[in-house]
Amino acid sequence: MAAAEHNKPATGYPAATAPGQPSYAMGPGPAYSGGYPQSYPQAYPAYPQPYPAANPYNGRFDRGNNFFFRRILAIVITLAVLAGIAILITWLVLRPHRPKFYVESATVTRMNLTGNSLDSKMEFNVSSRNPNKKIGIFYDAINAKALFDSQMIAFNRLEEFYQGHKNTTVLTCPLSSNSLLLEGSGSGDLSSDLSKKKVKMTIKLEAWIRFKVGGWTTRHYDMEVYCDVAIDEWNGTSGRLSQRRRCDVEI
Repeated sequence: MAAAEHNKPATGYPAATAPGQPSYAMGPGPAYSGGYPQSYPQAYPAYPQPYPAANPYNGRFDRGNNFFFRRILAIVITLAVLAGIAILITWLVLRPHRPKFYVESATVTRMNLTGNSLDSKMEFNVSSRNPNKKIGIFYDAINAKALFDSQMIAFNRLEEFYQGHKNTTVLTCPLSSNSLLLEGSGSGDLSSDLSKKKVKMTIKLEAWIRFKVGGWTTRHYDMEVYCDVAIDEWNGTSGRLSQRRRCDVEI
């Protein structure tokens, strides 16, 4: 009886291996080492990789280019400053002045108006004065026009010439028109002035000029001359300028 109770398994403990059955020891599994869980190295965040070292030859090339461009820029600025100084000195020494123009005399020998069609013939003597002491003027092209109420009533092209220092040149300007059509109220206004025996008009000179200083000649400049005149004593066939008139000059 005592032996039977001794052979009963204790409650709360695993049962012993049945007699006649071999016991197997649990060996370590593939995920364990020495009976303990296998440890893995801790994962750390990846650090940015450094940039590859710059080629020292590229740096030298860039520095060389920057130096070259700086030198070029300095040369350009220096030349611009020197050119400005030279122009200023030239202006202070020469003191350039515009030429002066005057209408000395004028004669109108024909002014026939039929409807809007005009036939005209006139001649103006215009004096040109170069007041500069050391500057000559080339007049390479000159167009002369007679304007009435801003409309051209006569035209001609004058000859080229050179005007020296302190020189006065008188230009003879023969102007004419044939069957020229006047626009708007131009014919009526002109007819009214002719009936009053006094015609107001503007003589306009358009010139392409160059200035000459010693052996140096400038580029071309556009010059416009405006002369307001009045033809008095119109008797139906002719009329003359009442007095000498000064002109406005624009370059």
